[in-house]
Amino acid sequence: MRLLITGAAGTIGTVLTRGMQGRHQLRGLDVREMPLLQDVVIGDITDWDAVFRATSEMDAVIHLTNVGAGWEEARQSMAGIYNVFESARQNGVQRIAFASRAGLFPGSQIPRSIQRTAELMWRPDSFYTITKVVGESLGDMYARQHGMSVVSVRIGGIDPDEPEVPGHPHRLTHGDCVRVFEAAIGYSGGTHERVFGVSDSDWELYDVEHGRKAIGYYPEGKSIVPPEKRA
Repeated sequence: MRLLITGAAGTIGTVLTRGMQGRHQLRGLDVREMPLLQDVVIGDITDWDAVFRATSEMDAVIHLTNVGAGWEEARQSMAGIYNVFESARQNGVQRIAFASRAGLFPGSQIPRSIQRTAELMWRPDSFYTITKVVGESLGDMYARQHGMSVVSVRIGGIDPDEPEVPGHPHRLTHGDCVRVFEAAIGYSGGTHERVFGVSDSDWELYDVEHGRKAIGYYPEGKSIVPPEKRA
């Protein structure tokens, strides 16, 4: 598969590049150098021409790039999300995996006793999270209006220095990060699915089972969390 990864120079982009090389023809888009890749577009996500060029002749896109946490940065991120979806549409790309976040449901807004599901209404508490709401909403629209297959991967926390076993249901091992995005770009249902990009856990804080059923994501890492720490 010819696959574009935006934000390929970042932590998750690097994990995916290392994990997917050899199975896909990878291209990266970032404002920084991407030494692991040969096919690269150096450019800003807000630059339509750069994004259009990057999505050209691709089969799928993994959109990871987020500019930052402040309002002005959030505006750039939202413009970039539109650029990715619309340039993909114009270039005939039918599959998009959008990097959303499990933090759509912060503990300050939703008690940890409530399981986070695909249908649960989000409660954003930052401009950064608002950009993820916008991205998921665009995913709904492009899937509905253009028949694109979109998966919003609600990513948890990932450690650049991967622990062998995740310590919390919010965490994601490197191997499971590759597995969830592989499943996301393999989805061809012509609709928009929302799945949690976390490893498995004996504390079912996130509905991991939905990812198995919706796109075939089977995490292999599993956290074991004592009852006294489930708060």
